[in-house]
Amino acid sequence: MKKLFLMLILFFVAIFSLPPTFAQYEPSTQFRLPDGAKARLGKSGINNIMYSPDGTQFAVTTKIGVWIYDAQTGKELDLIAGGHKDKVYDAAYSPDSKTIATVGEDKTIQLWNVHTGQHLKTLNGHKDEVYSVAFSPNGQILATGSSDNTIRLWNANKGKCIKILKGQTQAPSTVQFSPDGEILTSTCGNDTIRFWDVNRGQLIIKVQGYQDIISYSPDGKTLLVVANDDGGSLLLTSKDSAGKTHKEIVPNVTLDTIYAVHMLNIVTGQRIKSISSLNYVYCFAYSPDGKTIAISEGERFGLWDAGTRKHIKTLIEDTSEVRLIAYSPDGKTIATGSWDGTLRWWNVQTGKNIKTFPRPFDNYGAISYSPDGKTIAFPEGSELILCNAETGKYLTTIQGHKDFISGFAYSPDSKTIATGSNDGTARLWDSHTGKNKKILIQHTNHINKVVRIDMPVYSPDGKSLAARSKEDNWVWLWDAHTGEIIIEIQGERNTYKHFVYSPDGQMLATKNRKQPVQIWDTNTGKNINTLIGPLIAHAWDIAFSPNGKTIATYTRNMVQLWDTITGENINTLFTPDAFDTTVLHLHGKPFAITTYEHKTSSLWDVTSGQLIKNFKILGDDFSKFFGWLPRKRISFINYEIQCSPLGDTFVTIADHTPVRLWNITTGKLIGKPIKHLKGENGYISVMYSPDGKTIATIPVGDDFQGGTVRLWDVGTGEHLKTLKGHSNCDFNSIAYSPDSQTIATGHQDGTVLLWDIPSR
Repeated sequence: MKKLFLMLILFFVAIFSLPPTFAQYEPSTQFRLPDGAKARLGKSGINNIMYSPDGTQFAVTTKIGVWIYDAQTGKELDLIAGGHKDKVYDAAYSPDSKTIATVGEDKTIQLWNVHTGQHLKTLNGHKDEVYSVAFSPNGQILATGSSDNTIRLWNANKGKCIKILKGQTQAPSTVQFSPDGEILTSTCGNDTIRFWDVNRGQLIIKVQGYQDIISYSPDGKTLLVVANDDGGSLLLTSKDSAGKTHKEIVPNVTLDTIYAVHMLNIVTGQRIKSISSLNYVYCFAYSPDGKTIAISEGERFGLWDAGTRKHIKTLIEDTSEVRLIAYSPDGKTIATGSWDGTLRWWNVQTGKNIKTFPRPFDNYGAISYSPDGKTIAFPEGSELILCNAETGKYLTTIQGHKDFISGFAYSPDSKTIATGSNDGTARLWDSHTGKNKKILIQHTNHINKVVRIDMPVYSPDGKSLAARSKEDNWVWLWDAHTGEIIIEIQGERNTYKHFVYSPDGQMLATKNRKQPVQIWDTNTGKNINTLIGPLIAHAWDIAFSPNGKTIATYTRNMVQLWDTITGENINTLFTPDAFDTTVLHLHGKPFAITTYEHKTSSLWDVTSGQLIKNFKILGDDFSKFFGWLPRKRISFINYEIQCSPLGDTFVTIADHTPVRLWNITTGKLIGKPIKHLKGENGYISVMYSPDGKTIATIPVGDDFQGGTVRLWDVGTGEHLKTLKGHSNCDFNSIAYSPDSQTIATGHQDGTVLLWDIPSR
């Protein structure tokens, strides 16, 4: 009994002493996170897929790195990332499956241990981006192709450059060794394939007329190429032993079909046989035994007999085009990557889909937390992705739109999501199940062309929902529960129609750029009032007072204050020299902040028209900028004023000048101006947290690589934290959680990162 007890103790000690990645399954949302990030939503778009030579894994290259999957279970094993400063373009396994090489935009080649993810070496030498990489069959040589128009051969063990192959007129998009390692084939965008002698580092032959998708047969005797046009005759270019160039037009390889896959003799470059296609050929691959060819053509992906050229079976039809193919080493399975980002795994013998991997999130727009802070949502094409806001765990995908989602909004109780789409519909969805509750509208214009429904907005009380069409500027107001139309307002084509709810949700104000402001009852749909005045048609924006009794309409140099019920014009504040105006409410009263080209801003009491304070907010560089800028172009400057949710502070950004934070009551600058980091040219966006205690800034710069968000304390102006995402992921959007404890950042590489906000 004691012996058994001792064995149990030793067992549990051994288990709990294992590294965390082996002791328990680590979710993919936690792999290789940037410092400070607590979760990643999405895996970024697919660039390439490949099996490891031993068949135990396959790798998927994305902009943020290389995802490693278990080939048997499909489980994510690791994300190899962090060595590159920019996008990752391609990757290659070593023949022994122990090492993987990655190349990218930062001009480097990185070598990694596949099993531990440890970075091994960095190879430097290329003068520009590196697009392609391949190991020789014996694993001793590494070939890389770069947009510096060279191919470099490297000693894979020592990391030293052996030879530089010159003569490319464009960047080599692919490099590939023949099975015996004696020949290297390279392709580029001008439909040219080059064959190189690896030992001598010399060009053997150049074949023109085929595109840059190639695949060697397993025996190394033929090369599979694609032609997606009628091409004409091929031009063969070669050099003799004396180095003299010979050119020959070969008429018997004239392309006789618009779309086809051709087999070329690797010695002569001449065509042996062809497989014709009725559609555009996107990609293809030989099976490991050379007997079968997998071809993606149009919306069909299938298998062909390499000897007879007969069609064997179709695996996919009438779906998004397959752009990437990889056979497993034993030839029994195929992994495919589709244009829509879906990764699938197929049984070659039966043609059945074994597994479909959740596709990497990509092509999204804004990101948004639910009002209760429990979920986060962002669109991906025609779908909306929902994730747990705390853990980053994927929850569900809302599907049903037939075109891109142009906007979405949560209901105040977080139970419903409204979406607008380019397919001309607005829809209501259950935010927990993802099921469609109601299709609100399908709108077409006078020529029956479907028009886009723009960003839907819920009323503050959640009882109604408003949206507008992009092209013909209709505005609709629906009952949020029944989906019935309450108001339907037609605007003039090619004019901007703006709408805003009153704070209690009982009124909706609409504004056509050339027409008066109209105020509507959101329960009955009746027109309450129309604001009429000589200057009202020029108003750009609308702002209700907190109690809804007054409404302010304003443009860059004018604010008009109106009584909501009677429509009486209470006051007009006209500041002819201002180039930007923002209206805010302090203690229920309307105030305006106006900005001028002579480096000042002013705070006005809109009711009385009285000047309260002047602020000196702009730097010298900004003032000089105005010296040559035509006055009519001033409004196009990247300038922004953001007022805090509490209305006690505001922040300003203006082109290349520092960000400044102001106390509205005292008129004093809070802390020091927020200056740019090295390599930054300015800030493109600023956002307050919901509690008004933190601001987030997004910088921009031609030489500034990678996405960065900086967090600042509103009370002191102190820098709290810099959120550095994946090296290449410039930010598209920011969203604070309702409790201001977390911030979500959306990136151009198709991922969302969640971060904790430092306590203050």
